Amino acid sequence: MIEKRIAGVLLSGAAFLLVEVRFEHREVLGETWRGWIPLAWAALVIAAGVPAWLAWARGGRKLLTVLFGITAAVGLLGAWFHSDGRPDRAVARVVSAWALSPGQNGGEKPGAAPPVLAPLAFSGLGLLGFLVCAGRDRGIR
Repeated sequence: MIEKRIAGVLLSGAAFLLVEVRFEHREVLGETWRGWIPLAWAALVIAAGVPAWLAWARGGRKLLTVLFGITAAVGLLGAWFHSDGRPDRAVARVVSAWALSPGQNGGEKPGAAPPVLAPLAFSGLGLLGFLVCAGRDRGIR
């Protein structure tokens, strides 16, 4: 089953995100509870997702569908938090970088604000997992 293989690879992606987010959130974890959301969720996805993956045909696939769906929502929530509730302005700021010459910062100090689009890595992982797990198994090998 190719779907099961893809879901397994996506679970490993959740593990890599857990490690990366722990590193990137090292300072903010002491400042606000919001920084713990992606860490706790990624850990839960791994802890519940691996047994669900092993029980793929016995309901595990359905559980993975739910876990990956919520993962997509966690990414959107992170983008909301990273943009201070103004994703439209934050995305416009990010897109404006394309108008700058290489080497210019546009008057913004790099690292002064959280990366607005970074949490969408969770959304992408979750959406892919949802699509793989929610579909019908066609027996493709």
